[in-house]
Amino acid sequence: MNQPPAYRPKLKSCFRCEIIPSEGVLLLAENQSFILANPAFIELVQLLDGQHTLEEIIALLQQKMSSPEVLSLLMQIKSYTVDVPPPIPSEQAAFWEMLDIQPEVAYQQLQTTSLTVTTFGNIDPTPFEIMLTSLGLQVSDGGERSLVLTDDYLQVGLEAFNQKALAENRPWMLVKPVGTEIWLGPLFIPGQTGCWECLRQRLQGKRKIETYLQHKHKTTHPFPASLAVLPSTWQTALSLAATETVKWIVSGANATLEGNIITLNTQTLKQRNHRLIRRPQCLACGHPNLMAQKQSTPPVLQSRQKSFTSDGGHRSIAPEETFRRLQPHISPITGIISLLRPPHGWEHQQQLTPAYISKGIFSECNQDLDSLRRSLNRWASGKGKSDIQAKVSAIGEAIEHYAGGFHGDEYRIRDRLKNLSHPIHPNACMLFSDRQIQNRHLETSNPSRLNWIPKPFDEEQEIDWSPVWSLTDNKPRYIPTAYCYYGYAQQHNIQFTRADSNGCAAGNTLEEAILQGFMELVERDSVALWWYNRLLKPAVNLADFNEPYFQELLKFYRQHHRELWVLDITSDLNIPTFAAISRRNDQAVENIILGFGAHFDPQIAILRALTELN
Repeated sequence: MNQPPAYRPKLKSCFRCEIIPSEGVLLLAENQSFILANPAFIELVQLLDGQHTLEEIIALLQQKMSSPEVLSLLMQIKSYTVDVPPPIPSEQAAFWEMLDIQPEVAYQQLQTTSLTVTTFGNIDPTPFEIMLTSLGLQVSDGGERSLVLTDDYLQVGLEAFNQKALAENRPWMLVKPVGTEIWLGPLFIPGQTGCWECLRQRLQGKRKIETYLQHKHKTTHPFPASLAVLPSTWQTALSLAATETVKWIVSGANATLEGNIITLNTQTLKQRNHRLIRRPQCLACGHPNLMAQKQSTPPVLQSRQKSFTSDGGHRSIAPEETFRRLQPHISPITGIISLLRPPHGWEHQQQLTPAYISKGIFSECNQDLDSLRRSLNRWASGKGKSDIQAKVSAIGEAIEHYAGGFHGDEYRIRDRLKNLSHPIHPNACMLFSDRQIQNRHLETSNPSRLNWIPKPFDEEQEIDWSPVWSLTDNKPRYIPTAYCYYGYAQQHNIQFTRADSNGCAAGNTLEEAILQGFMELVERDSVALWWYNRLLKPAVNLADFNEPYFQELLKFYRQHHRELWVLDITSDLNIPTFAAISRRNDQAVENIILGFGAHFDPQIAILRALTELN
């Protein structure tokens, strides 16, 4: 057994050694323990203190065992020992050993790597720098690694810092040590994780009040709200940040924080992970023209295998798989969806009539407190026969709202209607009559958005146009951008049109999304023909369907003093469409509710109407 001259074996500092006379030795560590069931180890471990060389150990034990026996015992416990005493205190050595890092390697890395601490906002870096120095890390300007402390992840200065780090291919870590909720990370690694701009886009979309204030005050500065700090929470935050920093420096990585934010609520001790999604179209680290390129390219439709057809429609994958894929987008910090839950008071109904609501990013330009209030109260909702389908439905609607918003990187052409090839007049989609538009001033007394009527469209005006693809003519057409994207009309003060959600849908594939959007148009067309013409439509006998859920639902509604009908309102499109209607029968106010559904499969169409009713 060839060993270097300085070989002075020592039990790792993470072990507590307990001798069991005449039997052996127990090695106790924080997360695991080992039994050395050989009495010969009793004498040996007492010499593994880092003070004795191998030759000295063999000499001291020569009366009790031979040199080969000593070497054999040492080989058996090789993974429990270090070759030389660590150059740092034993408790610090134990920490690195628990991470499977040799203490001398940790010491060397901390001594030879420098870190620069930068702050943005009202943060004093001195206590943090002192803490890092106490851990053996070199803190200096111009360090190889960077850590940023801030009181707000949208502070002015972070954009320029991010751009410089990307240009220099330099990793950096972001920390918010103030507020009741501590934020650790992300650790940004250029080319591997999302960057600060990816994070900013998600954060800014959820900060509607701050955005409103910035608009009112004509400023780009944030309004930091993390005002609560105790000396203890401050120290906790700095200690956690310092620990994660030295782990990153020593190992060269930090898998926990790479592209990830860990939040710790100091009032509840609740911890959450928030995965930062790397946006391929990011203005800073991605391809800024990606969305424009996609939107100017004709869609390529493919035949897709239907693998799930029992709830909500025909899907290419099961809702469980859809939820697994989309779950990283649910986060109040990094997600498109900040919240997903059952409606208040509905939790006990989830078994038969599951429903979920979600709050996501919705592009709007709030000009006053009333529009801001409406925006804050905007929710997406989801339905289904099963709990998982209702969840996925609510997630899908929130993503639909987000994708329909104007983000600024969309493909657009600025021109007059007459100069375009195959333009679509906005009123060809809105379908307001000339009489309505001419008399729009008569409706101004009613401020409801439902009574909104556009101003006449000036065909000589230069406006932004967006490409759409005609499936009937198989060619590109152009339609006003203001009609295509939520928030565009408000941002550009356009009065001749605004975005319409009719036919908008999300799906696991492009084909699935188109089908769901088409079914919404079919459904609403049938409803309009039935409702506005007050047509008599036949009722459906739910007992004719081999679907136990229908009978369970009828029983559920009866138990809640409600009558339930389903009407066949299929139009001349001959795609099955149904209206589900219910009223209270135990009081004067009937509280009538309605739900609608359309699908190629009549049973699925009825199911969609009933779950919407729920």
